[in-house]
Amino acid sequence: MYRFTTYAKRKTNTEREPTLSIIDLIPVGRENAISRQMLTDKCVSVGLIDKSISDKDRAMRRLVEKARLDYTILNISDGNGYYRVSWEDLQDLQRYIRQEDSRAKAAFRNHALAKKLYEDYKAGRIKDDKEVEECKTENT
Repeated sequence: MYRFTTYAKRKTNTEREPTLSIIDLIPVGRENAISRQMLTDKCVSVGLIDKSISDKDRAMRRLVEKARLDYTILNISDGNGYYRVSWEDLQDLQRYIRQEDSRAKAAFRNHALAKKLYEDYKAGRIKDDKEVEECKTENT
């Protein structure tokens, strides 16, 4: 006869409840979008951003950037705020996808040009900055 037991760690008084994430502060739906300033203020009030930081807006944008690794967060380009996509926001999601595809293609083009320039330097095909400028004009 086999005996199975499970171990469940007991919660001590020093352990904290799970804290909020910035994703918990960003509403669902364009009509519920939260402004950058309001989101920053909420992040400070719940402790996601330290009150002593001088650039709280930048800290909030970094939190959003990290959250975007796991969630789709849109921001309205007219400055009305951040929101998570709902069924009614599919057109916004489609616009966001096109925008991000365009950014990715542009970043890849820049990356490819940098690699090509590096290889030209390394192979000795380019030796000074005048030749670099000539290469730029040939590629455009």
